[in-house]
Order: sequence, then structure tokens, then C-alpha cells
Amino acid sequence: MTSRFGFFAALGALVASVGYGVPQLLQVGGVLTFPSDLILIFAPSLALAPLFVLTMVAVDVATPAEKRVWSLAALALAIMYAVLVSIVYVVQLGVVIPLRLQGEGERIALFECCARFQPMTAIDLLGYTLMSLSTGFAAAVFGGSGVGRAARFWLMANAFLAPFLILQLAWPSLIYVGALWLVTFPLSMLFVALVFRRDPVIGEAIAIGAFAARIEVERR
Repeated sequence: MTSRFGFFAALGALVASVGYGVPQLLQVGGVLTFPSDLILIFAPSLALAPLFVLTMVAVDVATPAEKRVWSLAALALAIMYAVLVSIVYVVQLGVVIPLRLQGEGERIALFECCARFQPMTAIDLLGYTLMSLSTGFAAAVFGGSGVGRAARFWLMANAFLAPFLILQLAWPSLIYVGALWLVTFPLSMLFVALVFRRDPVIGEAIAIGAFAARIEVERR
């Protein structure tokens, strides 16, 4: 059950992240315009938040007791991320976009995202900074060889983007570095999904630890 749950949660997070990334690139390229661009960007972003939390839930459940401090830290930060960005995106989809379509954009200008010096932009950047830190803690429970090692690498690669995300508040040009998220995060979710696809627990070392823990519980 954990294996299937983790696989589909990570796969869903992967699809949602790509679903956000493609419209974002099309918007930058001038292919998509308002309101379709914002709807296609914010809708998958809103879906990504709970899917990432569910992925971290599966990671925590599959982690043996001696390493759960890392998985619990990853889960806690994932929840913080999801709460923050979900507020941003539901406000955009349910309030900002509809009022802009009605010609009342001035009423809700303060709540728009994601230009510089807007409150929602700051919240969004904080959220994704917490997400990046979450993947860094999650990386600590992956290992072994093959897909486990690849998952650890890409989770850490995504974690290294954290300072480049939050510091965009002061230096917006850092967005060019932060945009690497479009690569690091989907790949991290891809390999996490493959780990769950292959094994019910995370990595070779954790498989041994989890098996030993189950034996001990059964003896009691």
C-alpha cells in the first residue's frame, strides 16, 4: 500500500509540476495571454501542493525509525509550503482572475501574484523556499544505488535552490537561477516515484531497517 500510494503521489506531483512549467514557458514566450495563461499556471500549482505533501507522507511512512527525524522534517516543511501557496493560488483563481475579467482589477491589485513588491509574491516565494528545504531533508533518507541515488541527487539539487528563491525578494534577477526548479523538481519526483515503483520502502539500507523493525513489532 505504501509503495502504490507513494508512487501515485509522486507521479501526480511530477505531472502537476510539468503542468505548471509548460504554461509558464508559453506565457514567457507570448503564446499564452490573460486569462488562460494564469488559469493554466495556477490550477496545476494548486494541485501540486497537496500532491507534494502526500508524497512526503509516503516517504515518512516508508522511513525506519532511526531516520524519521529527516522524513518528519521534510513532511513538516511540505505542509507549511502547501498551506502558504494554496492560499495564494485559490485567491488568484477564485478572486483575482474573476474580478479582473469583470474590469475590477483595481479592487484586488494588492492580492495579485506574482510581480515584485506584491504580498502574494512574497508568500509564494516563501512557500517554494520551504518546499526546497523539504526536499533537502527528504534526500537524507534516500540512498543505495540506481534510482535511489538519483532521487537523492535531484532532491538535493532542488534544495540548493532555496536561497535563490527567497532572495528574489531583494534581487529579482535571481529568478533565472530559481527557474532551474522547472528541471530539478520534476526529476526529483520522477525518481522518487521510481523508487516507490521498485520497492515498498525507500532504498536498500532502509529496506533492511524497516524489515527489522517489523520483525521486532511482530515478536512483541
